Amino acid sequence: MLIKVKSAVSWMRARLSAISLADIQKHLAKIIILAPMAVLLIYLAIFSQPRYMSESKVAIKRSDDLNSGSLNFGLLLGASNPSSAEDALYLKEYINSPDMLAALDKQLNFREAFSHSGLDFLNHLSKDETAEGFLKYYEDRINVSYDDKTGLLNIQTQGFSPEFALKFNQTVLKESERFINEMSHRIARDQLAFAETEMEKARQRLDASKAELLSYQDNNNVLDPQAQAQAASTLVNTLMGQKIQMEADLRNLLTYLREDAPQVVSARNAIQSLQAQIDEEKSKITAPQGDKLNRMAVDFEEIKSKVEFNTELYKLTLTSIEKTRVEAARKLKVLSVISSPQLPQESSFPNIPYLIACWLLVCCLLFGTLKLLLAVIEDHRD
Repeated sequence: MLIKVKSAVSWMRARLSAISLADIQKHLAKIIILAPMAVLLIYLAIFSQPRYMSESKVAIKRSDDLNSGSLNFGLLLGASNPSSAEDALYLKEYINSPDMLAALDKQLNFREAFSHSGLDFLNHLSKDETAEGFLKYYEDRINVSYDDKTGLLNIQTQGFSPEFALKFNQTVLKESERFINEMSHRIARDQLAFAETEMEKARQRLDASKAELLSYQDNNNVLDPQAQAQAASTLVNTLMGQKIQMEADLRNLLTYLREDAPQVVSARNAIQSLQAQIDEEKSKITAPQGDKLNRMAVDFEEIKSKVEFNTELYKLTLTSIEKTRVEAARKLKVLSVISSPQLPQESSFPNIPYLIACWLLVCCLLFGTLKLLLAVIEDHRD
């Protein structure tokens, strides 16, 4: 009896399985192909909201590139400027950043604009969306691509209306231009600030050395010890020459006068007075005291050398500032709009033929896979 019951249960299970497989195979096309296609068509016909796209193309150029009249053969051969390429990639990252989104939301009320999507639940932006979800939604509504051959940055923006798509793109361009200007000006300001800091240090050193020179002159009551020492040396040489001449005259007098002759005595006295004056002038130059001209001249020369060195250094910093200004102006970067955004005349999304074709292809592949799988199961059963 138990064996008969088990046999009956096994037969019923096999029968039910056979019926299920047969039914599934019979309605497989409807389940896998027709039903999903119907859902897609209903969504496209009733729920989907048309989205419009505005497109622009920009390039980042340096001011000297714009002013240069020479041909760049590398660019003619399709090679982009490495500096411009790096700047373009920086700009691309900025466009996709929360900072750009915050600026757009402030100017365009971005969150409010995309929350009015009608019945299109797939492209709806909730007013209570998190910051991360808001950024992800924004990234889905903008496409930024860089062409390394031409060096152009292609910016595509979407909107539920042609006007918003255009305004979206224009605002992105405005914020991108502000970003490029700020980035290049910040570099220029940093370079110029460094040069001005060095100039201020050089000016302070120059002022300090000048103050030291003036203090030395005031404390020693002398304008230029070197000049005074030179003048004293010249005077000594002149007096020595006079003395030599007077000694010659004395020898001439002694040829015909006695030693005690008034003329001889007068000549000797004059020579002695002149020698005393010579000794006095020499003592001013070479005497060992610290306030004598030779020592003063050495100290003065050292201080004067500091002033001259700091003066030249200050001149160099002034020249450096001017060069920095010129170089900064030459390297300023600008956002050059190659193709301006236009008001779209027709919607770009959803691309109905493309969606239907892709959806149908996926359904057919899934249908074929399941059909093959059911056939394998049925063969194993037999």
